[in-house]
Amino acid sequence: MAKSKRSKIVLCIIIVILISVIGFLAYFVFGVMGMDEKRTYGQSDAVNQNISTGRTVLDDTVTYQTMNGFGASACWWGQDIGKWENREEILSYLYDSEKGIGLNIYRYNLGAGSKGDAHILTENRKTECFLKADGTYDFSADKDAQRCLATAKRLADDDLRVTLFCNSPPVSLTKNGAGYSSADKDENAPWICNIDESNYDSFADFCYNSAEYFLNEGYRVTEVSPINEPQYNWRAWFNDDGSYSVKQEGCYYSKTDAAAVYNAMIDKFAGSKVDERGCKVSMFESGTIEGEGTTCSAYIDCMLGKAPKYVFKNRSLRNYFDTISMHSYWSSDETKKQAAEYLADKYSQYDVVCTEYCQMAGDRNTGVFYLISKEENGTSGLTIDYGVAMAKVIVDDLTILNAKEWDWWTACSYDAYPDGLIYLNPDNHKDIQTSKRLWCLGNFSKFIEEGATRIACGSGVNSLSSCAFVNKDNSTVVVYVNNTDTDKTTVLESVSPYSVYTTSADCDLEKTSSGNAGEINVSVPAMSVVTVVMK
Repeated sequence: MAKSKRSKIVLCIIIVILISVIGFLAYFVFGVMGMDEKRTYGQSDAVNQNISTGRTVLDDTVTYQTMNGFGASACWWGQDIGKWENREEILSYLYDSEKGIGLNIYRYNLGAGSKGDAHILTENRKTECFLKADGTYDFSADKDAQRCLATAKRLADDDLRVTLFCNSPPVSLTKNGAGYSSADKDENAPWICNIDESNYDSFADFCYNSAEYFLNEGYRVTEVSPINEPQYNWRAWFNDDGSYSVKQEGCYYSKTDAAAVYNAMIDKFAGSKVDERGCKVSMFESGTIEGEGTTCSAYIDCMLGKAPKYVFKNRSLRNYFDTISMHSYWSSDETKKQAAEYLADKYSQYDVVCTEYCQMAGDRNTGVFYLISKEENGTSGLTIDYGVAMAKVIVDDLTILNAKEWDWWTACSYDAYPDGLIYLNPDNHKDIQTSKRLWCLGNFSKFIEEGATRIACGSGVNSLSSCAFVNKDNSTVVVYVNNTDTDKTTVLESVSPYSVYTTSADCDLEKTSSGNAGEINVSVPAMSVVTVVMK
C-alpha cells in the first residue's frame, strides 16, 4: 500500500514537471520568441521570362516595398551654408521639385559638441551641441545648420521628412570628453565604447529632447538615429610629434553596447508624446551591407535575434523596430544578394532602408574605382561615369534589398573627393558646380514619391537595369540605367500620356520627349539614366 502511494506521488511529480516544462516551452516559443510568419515577395513570370525581347514588361500585380523617398545628409556643410547669402539657391538644387531634384528627406546631424577641438583636422566637422556641460539645453545652438534646414523645408514643403542622427554622443556624456575614441599607441588595443552605461539614459534624453524641439518647431521628424556605423573604432591617431589627430566625430559600440543603448532609447521613446507624433528611433546604421556570418549580421542578431543568449534581452527591441538601416559602402551586388537572403530567412518582417552612400576612393564596388585610382590628386567625380555608377547602386539597393529609402551621404562638398552632389567654393559663394550624380539621383527622387510602391519590371534588354514604381496618384515611373558604352532602346507600352527625362553627358535631367498613350520607343543613350513618367 505504501509502495503504491509512493508511486502515485512520484507519478504526480513527474506529471507536474512535464506540465511545467511544456508550459515553459510554450511560453518560450509563443510568448518570448513568437512565431514569426515569413514575409515573401511574389515573382512575376512575365518579367522573369522577359529576356532579350527588346520590350519592357511591367507587372503591377506583383508589388514590393512602399517608399519613404530619397534624401541626403547636411553633415557637415549646413553650418557653413547657413551663413551664406545664396543658401536658398544652393538648397533649391536639392529640395525644390521644379528647379532641382525634389529630395524629400533631410538628414540633420545632432552634433556632439566638438567645436573648438583642435584635434579634428577639418574645421566644419567640429560641431555644436544642444546639450551643455551643466546638463541644460541651448536650442539656439547650431543656428546656421538650423537655418539650412528651415530653408530646405520652405523649398520642399511641410511633408519634408527629417532624420536626426548622431555620429557620437554629446561630449559631456563621453568617457574621454571628446566626440571620438582616444588614440592608442597599441594598434591592437581593444576598441572601447566612448560612453559609459551610467550615461545611457542621459543620451536617450538628449535624443528625445532634440526630437521634441524640432517637432515643436514644426518639422516632421520621422526618425532619430543615435548610432552610426558602430563596427568601426573611430579612434584618433598619434602623429610623429606625439600629438594626435582625428577626422571626425564617431563612436564605437560593441553589439551588446549597442543593444543596451537602444534599450534605454526605447524605454524613453516608446509610447511617448514624441512617438505619438510619428517619430521613432531607427536601428543602428551598419557601415556596410552584409549577410550571414558577418559583423553586420552579428549586430542584427544581437538586437533582433532569438538565440538563447539574446532572446530575453532584446524582446523590446524586436517588438519596437520595423526597419534595418544599412550603408551601401563596400557592398557588391553579390554581397547585397547574400544580405537579402539572410534577411529574408531570419528577419523578413523588417524593411530595409539604405541611409548613406558616396563613392569612397578605396571602395572597389563603386563602379568607378578605376577612374578614381587614376587621379593622383583626387577627384570630385563630376562626370556622367560617376552619376551612372551611382544610379546602378541605387537600382541594386531598390531591387535586391527592397530598400524603401535611399540617401546620399553629404549633399554639398568642397574638396576633390567624390562624396558630394554639389561642389561649393568657400571663397566664392556663387561658384556652384553640380555633379552628374545630382541629376542622376533626380531621375529617381523627382518622380518617385513618398508612398510609391515598387512593381515588377524588366527592360527586356541585356545590361539595361530598370525599376518601376506606382505613385499614390496612380502615375507610373520607370527608371532605366545604361552603364555601358552602347546606346540601348526598349519598347514600353503606355496607356496614358507620358514624358521622358534624360541625364547623360549632355543632359541634366532634361525632358527629352513626350507623347500620348501607345508604344514608346525609349532611347537610353550610352552612359545615361532615363526616366519615363506615365500620368
